Amino acid sequence: MKELVQGRDIAIRTYDLGEGRILVEGNLMDRRFRPRQGESFEGEFLVHDMIARLTIRGPEMVIEEADAEMPGHPRDGCEEAVPWIRRLIGERIVSGFTQRVKDLLGNEKGCAHLTSLVITMGPAAVQGYWAAYGVGRSRVRPHDPRLKWIINTCHMWREGGPILRELEEKWREEG
Repeated sequence: MKELVQGRDIAIRTYDLGEGRILVEGNLMDRRFRPRQGESFEGEFLVHDMIARLTIRGPEMVIEEADAEMPGHPRDGCEEAVPWIRRLIGERIVSGFTQRVKDLLGNEKGCAHLTSLVITMGPAAVQGYWAAYGVGRSRVRPHDPRLKWIINTCHMWREGGPILRELEEKWREEG
């Protein structure tokens, strides 16, 4: 038997703001599908609905603005953690970002769910910036500073991996 009891949906969208800046907007929604003892509902129950927004300046990937809201939350007092997202202003989305978010927003310093959302937004921000301001592989040149944001972000983009080997071959052919 398999019965759905809880679900988490995370949606992340990136918007080009122009002049090398992007807005990354994330939404986390938790729903319960089974009542706990003493509760009664049919269908689903919304537990969390959280939105985080990060305005990021590239190519340095510096967070210029950070805000959040909690349209849905389970307890009075949850919203007290919302302003703490501003601690991210001035931080860079680079290696170590996950730990930095945990240090600034995690545990008793914030909200576990908002922290999880922001951590998930980090790699999406890099990919969104690349989509907005990167270039097609055929136009990437050796030592392009934008490459450092994507090299070693996954198996395919690893140093010595297939995508970089393909690019290096094109560069050799072009001279």
